Amino acid sequence: MKIADNIERLELPMNLMGSERLIYPTLMWDEDNVILVDAGIPGYLLQLKNAMIEAGVSFDRLNKIIVTHQDIDHIGGIKGILSEKPEVIVLAHEDDKPYIQGEKKIVRLNPQFMKRINALPDDERLKILDMFENSSVKVNQTISDGEVLPYCGGITVIHTPGHTPGHVCLYHQMSKTLIVGDTMNIIDKQLVGPNKDMMSEDEANDANNSLKKFKDYDIVNIITYHGGLFNDKPNERIKELIR
Repeated sequence: MKIADNIERLELPMNLMGSERLIYPTLMWDEDNVILVDAGIPGYLLQLKNAMIEAGVSFDRLNKIIVTHQDIDHIGGIKGILSEKPEVIVLAHEDDKPYIQGEKKIVRLNPQFMKRINALPDDERLKILDMFENSSVKVNQTISDGEVLPYCGGITVIHTPGHTPGHVCLYHQMSKTLIVGDTMNIIDKQLVGPNKDMMSEDEANDANNSLKKFKDYDIVNIITYHGGLFNDKPNERIKELIR
């Protein structure tokens, strides 16, 4: 779905933990760069290529991946991309870098989540564990809060810890689009806050506090990774969530 000139909301299928769903990575481009924000899980490279073709952008032009955070459904597809395009640069926040690189265990692999994994049928359980074990990739460049990346008309990095320590959101300045990863979601066509089911109390508090950073931005579109596009008075809705 076209959001504005040179920014597209992609739509990819995902089957994870026995559940079929759609995810919504973002594609941005200019004359010199094609940037993918988040990359799904392993096994969906062909679908990604087809989605980029529909957006009018060749996969061969892809040269950067920005990771909003370390969750497997955001980083799992990167290794497949790098197998065909090893020159692609991976960008992420410093606080999530060691998790993405496999130096630390992904935050979501806590006892509560492992209990869900162990309850799966053997073939699905082994598939999920293999995915977590073999999805680490090198982060080539770290990004920080308030940094303006000089691509695609300017992309402001907003550090939004809570869901993970190094979670970031991205504000595409030209289109006034906020790409929020898992900081917010859409349920029944309504924008809602972060999913607190897998968070500790401290993480949930951090996630809620992170929403306050969005008050400083003039937002026309919000792209959530789980839910897609929200553009119904997004600034007013964010104020409601903060209250």
